[in-house]
Amino acid sequence: MSEFDLHEFSAMAYESKQIITFSANPTKALSDIDEEMKYHAGVSSVQVSNLTQNEFDYFIKNYGDNFQSIYFFQNTKVKDLSALSSLRKVKYLLFYNVSGEKLWDMRKNENLQGIMISDCKKLLYDLEEIQYAPNLEELLLFSSMHNKYTVKTITPLKNCRSLKRLSIEFNTADKSFDPDDFGHLEVLRYQCDRKRNFTY
Repeated sequence: MSEFDLHEFSAMAYESKQIITFSANPTKALSDIDEEMKYHAGVSSVQVSNLTQNEFDYFIKNYGDNFQSIYFFQNTKVKDLSALSSLRKVKYLLFYNVSGEKLWDMRKNENLQGIMISDCKKLLYDLEEIQYAPNLEELLLFSSMHNKYTVKTITPLKNCRSLKRLSIEFNTADKSFDPDDFGHLEVLRYQCDRKRNFTY
């Protein structure tokens, strides 16, 4: 059994009713999303792909808080994630290959307990907003071996006092990382360039 609840949603085999794939057609009426969402009524976890920016904003505003977890998978047309600031009920947000320019204001994400960010270059660069998530317990940050990402600093994570479990896997990361700064965590995993690896 994984030490991270997030792994349940990143590795799960999503059923067809849990997978929402949009056409990424900029001329598509947003009302078509309402028809699409009728098929997905009643599920608590979804994997959402191929959203345009307008579709993303509409989906979050009208349906985001209907789910326990949302896995944004392959959404390269989404640049602005600020709509996520309005979510009050979602527990887990996962991102893979999303082209967001920066993280969102997390101060009002009162129920958010876990975030996973994988292969999202710009989102991984500046982690400043994470420290303001009021009840965040889990954080997984990583990039695949063929991508070399640079993080400006992971210092803001030290200020996230609700955090219990942290996993960081980068090919290139903040060289000033000191595990003693995270002594309050239940689980700490850190890997950087395969040279500085440890698990607490």
